[in-house]
Amino acid sequence: MKKKILLLLAIIVSSVFSLKAQVDKGDWLLGGAFGFNSANLNANSYTSSNANFTPDIGVAIGKNSVIGLGFGLNYSSNSEQESSLDFSSDLFYKKYFVVKNKLGYYLQLHGGILLATSKFTSADSSGGIVKTNYKSDNYSFGITPGIYYEVAPRLLLTADVGGLGYTYSNNGSSSRSSNFNMSFLNSFTFGIDFILGKKQVN
Repeated sequence: MKKKILLLLAIIVSSVFSLKAQVDKGDWLLGGAFGFNSANLNANSYTSSNANFTPDIGVAIGKNSVIGLGFGLNYSSNSEQESSLDFSSDLFYKKYFVVKNKLGYYLQLHGGILLATSKFTSADSSGGIVKTNYKSDNYSFGITPGIYYEVAPRLLLTADVGGLGYTYSNNGSSSRSSNFNMSFLNSFTFGIDFILGKKQVN
């Protein structure tokens, strides 16, 4: 009996690991990612936190090559009772590379114009709450590497591992800024990708 169970488990494991994650031309992908990070500067007891959710939709223009549109929802706050809520969208190109069986990595190029609407909440000198709404135009481009693992047929778990990017922000005639950032292996965003075959969406 034990031998039959072990044989059955061996068959299941071998069949699972024989699957190879692959995106074929014409496939649609639905995905999303969630990220969270916090910082604590002990020198002045300043703390901040940030959480974001980024759903996206894409279509494969070739084998393991996807173009799509992503949306963003970002919330941030700090120890000075300041908080903001941002909405944005951008275009991306994503290329998957199979390493072995279900494991692989990807590179995502993103760029274009991100229109963000922010709701900013802060406390004034008397302790009252002040709410301010503002809009900003953000021109950005960058590259984000990541790894993926196929946990089930056409279901990928993904993890961004940092990236390289540049952003130019225009918050008004007297408020402009640019930012170049590079971070590898110190910022992670986890997500999922559902691969929908052509037959499934027709």
